[in-house]
Amino acid sequence: MLINITIQTFTSQNELELSVSRWDEIKHEYMPKFYKLGLARYTTSRIWNKTEKHQLAHIFEYRDQKSMENCLPIWGAIEQRWREKITNKTLSYRGIQIDCLDPSDQ
Repeated sequence: MLINITIQTFTSQNELELSVSRWDEIKHEYMPKFYKLGLARYTTSRIWNKTEKHQLAHIFEYRDQKSMENCLPIWGAIEQRWREKITNKTLSYRGIQIDCLDPSDQ
């Protein structure tokens, strides 16, 4: 499993909420394509322990590196659309899953 963690920092709470709202409007158009290309799971979280910042964390879990590479052009096009209208700083970190504990495995 290949993991990509992306942190978005917005200039205001309004910009964060606008980004979430816009994604909610179009995600059903894109998610089937991503799943077909190898995205196994996608999660977005509001970072709450940095109260002075307006941040989202996105966790993408891909079957493998090829799956991620197949999805990147689509993510890039979506990100470009957002940057034109919603100012944010985006940092991405990629890694390979080395451990996973699932309570159902106990």
